[in-house]
This record gives sequence, C-alpha cells and structure tokens, in this order.
Amino acid sequence: MDSKNNEIRKDSIALRDFLARYANHSKTYVIDKICEGCYVPRYTVFNWCRGLARIPELHKRKIEEIFSERIFDSLTICE
Repeated sequence: MDSKNNEIRKDSIALRDFLARYANHSKTYVIDKICEGCYVPRYTVFNWCRGLARIPELHKRKIEEIFSERIFDSLTICE
C-alpha cells in the first residue's frame, strides 16, 4: 500500500511542478487543455495535483502528448 501511495504522491508532485511553471492566467489555460484532452472535469485535475486520486496511465500519456514534453518520471503498470 505504501508503494501505491508513493506512486500517487510522485505523480502529483510531477504534475504540480509542471503547472507551477505557469502564471495564474496561463495555468487556467493549461488546466483547461488537460481537461479537454483527458475528458475529465477540472476537479479531477485538482485532485490529481493534490494527490487525492491516482492519475491513470492513459491520462499521463495524453498529458505528455498534449504538451509534447516528458512530465512524469516513468509510466508504471498498476496491478
């Protein structure tokens, strides 16, 4: 269970660090792009950032595809 929580924490920190690069008005645009690309509501993205929910692998790949940049350390398969 600790391993699973560490993965959630690591991914949420990576997403938070990525969003921290942007100013507030730009961050809103970036979050909107994530919502549109992943077909999730804004509160889901905020839950990912806070570490309250796991970011599915498909969504991690989509976020990296949207911004053409590697954001997450590694893509892992949860069992």
